[in-house]
Amino acid sequence: NDGVHGMVEKSGAAFLKAGRNPIRVEWFNGIDKYGLEVDYKGPDFPRTKIPDAALFRLDGASNWVHGLNYRCVEVPAENLPDFDSLPTLAAGTVTHFDLGVMSRAEHVGISFTGFLEVPRDGLYTFYTTSDDGSRLFVGEPSLHINDVGRAEFPRPEPMVIGESGEDGQWASVEGKVTFASEGPDGLKLELSARTGRISVELPGGSGLTPAILLNRRVRATGFCQAASTIDGDRVLGILLVPGAEAIDLTEPKVAEISETNTAGLPLLANAAEIHRLKREEAQRGYPVKIQGVVTSVLPEHQAFTIQDSTRGIYVIDFSESRSEPERVGEFLEVEGTTDPSLFAPVVNASRVKTLGAGDLPEPVRPTRDQLMNGSLDAQYVEIQGVLTSVQDDGVTLLTPDGRIKADVRVAGLKTQDFARYEDALIRVRGCLFATWDYVTHRVKVDEIRINGAAITVEQPAPADLFAIPRKKASELLLFDPEAGAFQRVKISGQIIHARDSEFFMMDGTNGVRFIAKHPADLRAGDMVDVVGFPELSSASPVLREAVVRKTGHAELPKARTLDADELVHAEMDSTLVRVKALLVNQRSGPTGQALEMRVGLRSFLALLPDVYKEVRDIPEGSQLELTGTWVVQHVSQDVASFELLLNSSADVAVLARPPWWTLQRLLIILGALACILAVTVLWISQLRRKVEQRGAELEVQIRERQRVEQQHALEQERARIAQDLHDELGSGLTEITMLGARARLASRDGYLEQMADKARQMVSALDEIVWAMNPTHDSLASMVSYFSLYAERFLGLANIAWRLEGPFKTDDHVVDSRHRHQLFLAFKEALTNVVRHSGASEVRLNIEVEHEQVRLTIADNGRGWTCNGQKDGMDGVANMRARMGKLGGRFEVNTQSGQGTVVRLDLPLN
Repeated sequence: NDGVHGMVEKSGAAFLKAGRNPIRVEWFNGIDKYGLEVDYKGPDFPRTKIPDAALFRLDGASNWVHGLNYRCVEVPAENLPDFDSLPTLAAGTVTHFDLGVMSRAEHVGISFTGFLEVPRDGLYTFYTTSDDGSRLFVGEPSLHINDVGRAEFPRPEPMVIGESGEDGQWASVEGKVTFASEGPDGLKLELSARTGRISVELPGGSGLTPAILLNRRVRATGFCQAASTIDGDRVLGILLVPGAEAIDLTEPKVAEISETNTAGLPLLANAAEIHRLKREEAQRGYPVKIQGVVTSVLPEHQAFTIQDSTRGIYVIDFSESRSEPERVGEFLEVEGTTDPSLFAPVVNASRVKTLGAGDLPEPVRPTRDQLMNGSLDAQYVEIQGVLTSVQDDGVTLLTPDGRIKADVRVAGLKTQDFARYEDALIRVRGCLFATWDYVTHRVKVDEIRINGAAITVEQPAPADLFAIPRKKASELLLFDPEAGAFQRVKISGQIIHARDSEFFMMDGTNGVRFIAKHPADLRAGDMVDVVGFPELSSASPVLREAVVRKTGHAELPKARTLDADELVHAEMDSTLVRVKALLVNQRSGPTGQALEMRVGLRSFLALLPDVYKEVRDIPEGSQLELTGTWVVQHVSQDVASFELLLNSSADVAVLARPPWWTLQRLLIILGALACILAVTVLWISQLRRKVEQRGAELEVQIRERQRVEQQHALEQERARIAQDLHDELGSGLTEITMLGARARLASRDGYLEQMADKARQMVSALDEIVWAMNPTHDSLASMVSYFSLYAERFLGLANIAWRLEGPFKTDDHVVDSRHRHQLFLAFKEALTNVVRHSGASEVRLNIEVEHEQVRLTIADNGRGWTCNGQKDGMDGVANMRARMGKLGGRFEVNTQSGQGTVVRLDLPLN
């Protein structure tokens, strides 16, 4: 179990011979609760706990005794450890699998070893139940390993990543490290090549790190394990490498190259290091020596791009060593220096050497963000998309991430020649260049350039776009196995609003938007067929790059009336609706009129495509009925904002004009009334304030007088009761005590002695009650004096010295009778525990007042006791804690065996 709290049972079986068999149980606890149970069952008895009588250990060479050896270790992790690798905290012997010997409660492990005696040969099943983890070994090990010496590894068989293979081959593979992670067991690498990839595992302590290996080309040698692909083929899946010596770094890193230029700068040996330079660093002219394949040529600039195993880089050829320009696919060695250029670092080449024919690299398939931010400048890429339109300065591609404008340059083709690819799904390979502004050096969003491009048609343009089957708008949200970013759909419906190139139509009761690929002369009421690429991220479906065909014209469908609650339903997007709302404001502009409307607490805009005088003359505050296209602006879980698109002034109907009592007139009248009433209100408020102030003063005086009188009467009654108890019961009990003492002297009867003792106890208890009730003792100083007298009398009888520690400031604190009495009872219980249980020779008392609380401390130098040693019969501690809890106070006891006990009683004064 890997640290999940909760008891978990595990089981296993082993065939044992009759007699004593080795057994070992390992257990650990991470945090919180813990537990361990070890059971077994045999061929002739049911599951039961392993008895103590069946467990043995060797005491010496041949002396068998009952019990087990144990070893306790610290476990820093949250899983079952390797006990042999951890230092010992404690060791000894136990009679059973006893967790009481652990040296700590958390992050601890115990290993129990010994022998288990079984009565007969047979199959035995063992069970361990633990909270955080356990394992059990029983019987002699079935696998024995003997080290007979060392030998050289065999010669590895060169293998190709991705080819068929079987387990057990000692082989070497070569590839690029595309992923590297480090864990407690060592390194795990992903080695990739064009033919596939393989996992490589290295043990810990090899000295290699992910930072050293990532993006490096290496040759690895090790033990191969086969794996099955999703097609069921058996290929090389995992390579187990014995150590760092079996990893050959076939490419040096920049930091390993000692060559420098005259300025002391290191030589850069790959394109990634050059591309990462900042403009200030590239300006210093780092020496460069790289090898790679030419991915594009720009003869008009005497430049080309070269790509090595890390990435591509732009090179300006200043050398005179070549008589002819570079060619795409040529493998070159380039020497030169870095230059910041105007956008990204480039290489000014001083020497270009041909090394033969090269192989174009695997193209990067970038995301939209990578295409737009310029990070892949000079990189060999492949882009998939539908070529939707051709312009004089480029083409428009619809990719899975959206539309982009691309200047695609193919040798021998002009931009107009790309018209044959329109509406086709194509893939474009070539060298990517970011399009940027020569003044600001900023990237132009949604524009890229691909040089040295090659085009392949993945899906030709349909002969008739409208020949595909028709779908309903509601079906776009259903499962479709053929759905994809480049699937065209056809929807038929009626136009309900037109706004520039964006059109809104209804397919029955569902709304759909579409953005026309070419300008379309459509108006509300037209029946159309639309073919486009669906986008489902809005409230209603949107068809991008849509081609539209008009099929007729009809009256608009009946608008659905919406109330205030239905205005937030996103399914109403792009549908014709009717809304009753209040006109709050309106404004006119070059794009038409905007009416600010309100329904309840919600506001929205109703937009007209033109300025209409009859609408402009509608006064604010009028109740209108609007008919238009309901359009969601922002959608999260609920609609955040929306607009109502109107076709003309005929969509606006006035239901009610505002009354004469407009808001402006009402405010004027209210302002005048406010001025008239201002002086009156001020005078009344001043008079009322004086009356309330005097009334409050009288009420306080009356309450204080009543409280003093009540307190005085209560104190008189308490004094009378205390005097009566003392005079009547006290004298009577004292007389009984004296008579009992005389009778005891005259007789040997034990009952008379008990009567005398009981009378003395009643006299003492009566004295305590009289003291608690007498209001003359309500001061803190009186309480301290009484506690001291009691301690002197009680501890003196027990021959225990005591002292009152100070200094003590009494001030004028009042403690009522109930609190004094309960605190005295707790104090009395504490002294009783000292006399009965502590064996102390000295007691220290301390009383202090702090933060409106009295703290009484009783400390002794007795034997103390541990929390685990507390007995069930020790009710005194519970009684003291209960008394203090009822008074809103707190009880604390600090004790340790052999170091005395300290009891603290905290009581609030108020």
